Amino acid sequence: MREYFVRQDLSDSALAFSGGLDSSILLKLSEGKLDAYTLGSKTSIDIRNATRTSALLNCTFKPIYLENMDLKYYMNILKTIDPAISKLDLSYELVLAILLDHIDENTVFTGQGADELFYGYNKFYNEEQKDNSVELNKLYNVTLPREKLIANYFHKSLKTPYLSAGINECLIGTTKEDHIGADKNKVILRLVAGKLGMPDEAINVPKKAAQYGSGVSKILRDLSKAEKGIQTI
Repeated sequence: MREYFVRQDLSDSALAFSGGLDSSILLKLSEGKLDAYTLGSKTSIDIRNATRTSALLNCTFKPIYLENMDLKYYMNILKTIDPAISKLDLSYELVLAILLDHIDENTVFTGQGADELFYGYNKFYNEEQKDNSVELNKLYNVTLPREKLIANYFHKSLKTPYLSAGINECLIGTTKEDHIGADKNKVILRLVAGKLGMPDEAINVPKKAAQYGSGVSKILRDLSKAEKGIQTI
């Protein structure tokens, strides 16, 4: 990962920063050279995490608040880009779309792929799910192509360090059991964070999926309830 960032031109570049483990590692490796942006409502978990973690890493971030944001505008953009997009996918891609529209820099680094590669999803605790093959298949064949189109729409370029060849080579031979402990996921990634000198509080910060941590899902639920209420009048 260090070598990846050494090779990168970080000028005119930003980071989609949630304050969680994945994006915090990227911020640490960039040595603060990436401008970090966090999307969320003012009381959201992600804004709170970004505030705490950025302070621990001696970095700053720029908040993008959801209050008074027109989510329907971005929903229409996403449905135009991918008419078959599911409600779940729509909710987390809204986070990316809004960030890309409000970030000033042309290149945006994201933590995409970390949850799939390092077994970050809660569903991996299910004993019936033996590996991450289903998640990786969706990532490479659905999510990444769609997110490239989203980035193109907003005239941005995406960088995904966790999907670099070096990371994939390092993970060859690892199993689900290597990544998931009794009470923690992303065991290997947390070890990496520790070796980078990140404090335990930053390594173990509680994290929710982007749509929940930002508050986007709550706004979508409120919009849906409001529309149903209008229909019944």
